Amino acid sequence: MGVSTIKIMVVEDEEAYIELLSSIINGLGYELAGVVDNAFAALKLVEEALPDLILIDTDIKDVISGTDLAARINTNRRIPIIFLTAFKDQQTFLTGRLISPMSYIVKPFDPVSLQSAIELAIFTQPVPDGTVLQPAAMGDTLYIKDSARVLKIRLRDILLIEVVDDKFCFIVTEQSSHSVNMTLMDLLARLPREDFIQVHTLFAVRKSGIKAVNFGDQTVRVADKDIPIGRNYRQYLLTTLNLMS
Repeated sequence: MGVSTIKIMVVEDEEAYIELLSSIINGLGYELAGVVDNAFAALKLVEEALPDLILIDTDIKDVISGTDLAARINTNRRIPIIFLTAFKDQQTFLTGRLISPMSYIVKPFDPVSLQSAIELAIFTQPVPDGTVLQPAAMGDTLYIKDSARVLKIRLRDILLIEVVDDKFCFIVTEQSSHSVNMTLMDLLARLPREDFIQVHTLFAVRKSGIKAVNFGDQTVRVADKDIPIGRNYRQYLLTTLNLMS
């Protein structure tokens, strides 16, 4: 498939807010991974749904609080978390700060503030080496802004990257093409060096997606497209491929 929407899970026990959150998440074009109202169900759903983001009410009516639940989730998986809270007191924020949430949303909230918090959580999620990416690359996934929502692209589905102008590139998969406001150099710095390589001033390709190298017309074939090989990139391309004569 290549591109999918962000999956958001909700932990909330107030019916009015459950309906509001579900409506906002679906209206923004994201996928609602599920809604639960207790810690046990939440921990189970995390493993089943593998959400990209979790919204947690800090004051769920359970044996443990929403902040304690977030701490338990973080011991097994590093998933961005946004806290929903009806309290503005300092103690609530001091307690939650130990979990390092991506954001707080104070009830009542509006769709715009929730959308901003969601995008902030996705676009500033740190990767293991401590850097912050925008677009954000986490593991085998790239997150990009597309119109009014964030899309998730699997790295293995990217065929090539094409320069549009000095500051824009197209990320191309078999099914789609998305523009990103980044230079090719900056984008390649955020992708795994072992599988993405620049072959021309205007093109980079995923090495495992190369079907053929044509030395006659100096092109590499990726999917059904022939990409030119720049003179300054030919030797490096050949040395990085597992070439057998």
